[in-house]
Amino acid sequence: MADNFTEEISLLEQVHVALGSASRLEDFYLILGSVLVDPNTFGFSRAFVLRYDERTRCFLGKVALGSTSREQYEQLREDLLAEARLLKDQEEAITRETGEPMALQHLYDLRFHSLWIQLLQGQEEGTDLNTAFQEVSLRRDKLLPGHLLESAASSAQARQFENSEAVLEGLDKFVHLPALAGRLVSKRGLHGVLIADRIFEDRPLDGQDLYHFQWLINHASVSLENVLLVSELTETTNRMREVDRLKTNFLSIVSHELRTPLTSIVGFVHLLAEEKVGKITPSQKDLLKRVSQHSTHLQNMVNDLLELAEVESGGMVNVELVPVDPLEALYAVMPKIEARRGAKNVAIEPSIMSTVPKILADQSALERIYFHLLDNAVKFTNEKGTVGIEFNRANGELDISIVDQGIGIPQENLQRIFDNFYQVDYRLDRAYGGMGIGLTVVSLLLRALNGKINVESTVGIGSRFTVTFPAISDGTETNWH
Repeated sequence: MADNFTEEISLLEQVHVALGSASRLEDFYLILGSVLVDPNTFGFSRAFVLRYDERTRCFLGKVALGSTSREQYEQLREDLLAEARLLKDQEEAITRETGEPMALQHLYDLRFHSLWIQLLQGQEEGTDLNTAFQEVSLRRDKLLPGHLLESAASSAQARQFENSEAVLEGLDKFVHLPALAGRLVSKRGLHGVLIADRIFEDRPLDGQDLYHFQWLINHASVSLENVLLVSELTETTNRMREVDRLKTNFLSIVSHELRTPLTSIVGFVHLLAEEKVGKITPSQKDLLKRVSQHSTHLQNMVNDLLELAEVESGGMVNVELVPVDPLEALYAVMPKIEARRGAKNVAIEPSIMSTVPKILADQSALERIYFHLLDNAVKFTNEKGTVGIEFNRANGELDISIVDQGIGIPQENLQRIFDNFYQVDYRLDRAYGGMGIGLTVVSLLLRALNGKINVESTVGIGSRFTVTFPAISDGTETNWH
């Protein structure tokens, strides 16, 4: 009696571990069928899993496990029993060495997985059985009265179906009576039907078989909730990735299409304003200046969109981490900032220690980080204000800070300023233009460079953006001049 109780507890543990290892519905169905046909657990000859599709109201064949002949069944049974003996020896060895029964869980997974891999990949006949069963599609409203699927789906308890009491139309090539059948349910309703038979067993089905079958269905329905949740999360993640990919492609295509005519407009306006094609009046020159300013602004926005699309698609994140001179990168980007600043009276004042160490970064990526941080600082700093650039070395790292005297950022918005297109002020008549993508690019580039960024801000006073890189102590330091 004690031995039987111990064996049953061991069986329940194995089933629990096996079903709990599934994260996809396909694996869940396979493991569920494996548990049923494994002679070390339930020992049925065959197992069938059908999924119910509520949208089409159809029962769809998903998995058929088992043998197609008595000879194949006996060989498979012998192989699985031998595998079980081998695993038992390994269990005893592990228990002696570790004293931890939990260390055996992966062995249970291995056994169930090796079973259905053998059935689906190693044996042609088994593969044919499963392939043929996956073609099954039976409309629920077309099932004949007394059909096994309708009877199982309508009953809260699993049932044993005898030769004379069940209709098998559509399943008669697979299922052999007598058989056990019961429904799998989730919080969403009917999920499917599980069927098992003993066509190659001389021992008839009995009440103990039905009891264990019902227990398995109950446990499987609970495990099914977790599998469905993971599947839904995976599907949602994949959809979001696809939407993000389409958005990036759209940005890239539209930006490219806008860039070509904009370049021509800016160029022709410049020729007209400079009187390269003839004299113009002062009022015409003033109008052309305005056209030039707005065209250049639009061109900058298009370039920003292109950069974001390229960074998100990985085009600009293929960085090469090498020793980089941070001052040299700053010198290279200053003319671009001057061009973006235009007529705005904002001073840019570096405040640098006597020597600045090189950092482990990428020259092009660092220039882009400088550009977007300085561009934002100039944009949000009031007329006649100052933008500071500070370099500080500590604990083997170099901090580069961009400090502005701008409008500041509310604390509740600091966590979102690196999101795509995020604007603290969304009003159409807001005082500061831009698309809200510069800081997104900075964040993506820093991630690729293994750099860090910290933001401190006070509304009405200004903001400090500090990026941090590993400093290189190889004696190659740049003097500020």
